[in-house]
Amino acid sequence: MKQLSLTTYVIALNNLRRKKGRSLSLILLSALFSFMLFGGAILIKSLENGVTSLSNRLGADIMAVPYGYEADLQSALLRGEPSTFYFDSGVTDDVAGIEGVQRTSPQIYIATLRAGCCSYPIQLIGYDPETDFIIQPWLSSQVGDPLAEGDIYVGSSINAEPGQMLKFFGITFRVAARLDKTGMGFDTSVFMNLDTARKAARESERLQENPVAQDENLISSVMIKLANGYDVKEVANRILQAYALEGVHVVVAKNVISDVSGSLNGLTVYIVILAAVLGVLSVVVLGVVFSVTFSERRKEFSLYRVLGATKGKLAGLVMMESVLISLAGSLSGIAAAALVVFPFSTYIQSIVNLPYLQPSVGVILAAAGISFLISFLTGPLAALCTALKLGKFEIYTAIRENE
Repeated sequence: MKQLSLTTYVIALNNLRRKKGRSLSLILLSALFSFMLFGGAILIKSLENGVTSLSNRLGADIMAVPYGYEADLQSALLRGEPSTFYFDSGVTDDVAGIEGVQRTSPQIYIATLRAGCCSYPIQLIGYDPETDFIIQPWLSSQVGDPLAEGDIYVGSSINAEPGQMLKFFGITFRVAARLDKTGMGFDTSVFMNLDTARKAARESERLQENPVAQDENLISSVMIKLANGYDVKEVANRILQAYALEGVHVVVAKNVISDVSGSLNGLTVYIVILAAVLGVLSVVVLGVVFSVTFSERRKEFSLYRVLGATKGKLAGLVMMESVLISLAGSLSGIAAAALVVFPFSTYIQSIVNLPYLQPSVGVILAAAGISFLISFLTGPLAALCTALKLGKFEIYTAIRENE
């Protein structure tokens, strides 16, 4: 029978196995800390990516909407919550005449019922390829040619591939492309040109009332881009003063991004504070446990010394035990965080109600490495005080105390 050499690693491992309850508790504490570090880092980075994506995709400076539907527009853009609201398309030309306005482009929003591609309602967005300066530039980098009538682009969260046929309101549409993930409401939206959107609105009358079916001069919003040198607030006030009585209200894009950034900053502070508290708690608890067990294990350490172990060997033994605890806890915590953060990203996005776009593989690996390093160091750091005590450990005194 092959015998294992009594190395520091083997002795430390057997000591941890002998005290399974205590060891598992310490491993769980370390795992909780690494879970918070890695999960929190991925959450914060995903939200930062979402805000960046929102800033890049939201190319309008101001968005004109019917009065009372400002929140609906933001919900549609940020979270893809289906909305339907309309006003007269003449608003597009009216707003274009306001001083400071450089470009305008109308859009139509149609909320569907549950569709064959999805288990939830989705937002149909009709846009004008000739005047659009928000959707088309983003789409052209992925799909090239403008949409033909009857063709659609689908967001990344919609289960459909190019060439596949989807049916909304009894009309069959051909999927021209599936778009890259944005972390915004675009991921659960379907894009089509205005003529196709109006056709869909007419057919939707079979299932739900839609004003566009009765009046094709209706639109949902006007995207507005300002000329250089004009202040957004001043132009927004001009639009309100000129057309507020006609039921026109405005949403300032910077305010939307600012609100989202404010929510992100608040969440980031909360996560950082929680991670810091867990880190300090881990070091303190581990330190106390190692310190208490030092007193309990004086007889054990005395026997090691009688058998010829040096003070450095005993210190190394305690440090090895802490290393094994931190290693098991850090790896377990990171693995657990990965099993929660990545498969349930859509659910997490619905909870935080903010744009959410997961980082690249490189960023994820870097976050895992840094989280592991920080979490791993808590164990040896907590055990350092006990190891230093063992450096001053006197066998004669220990034996007399245990007599």
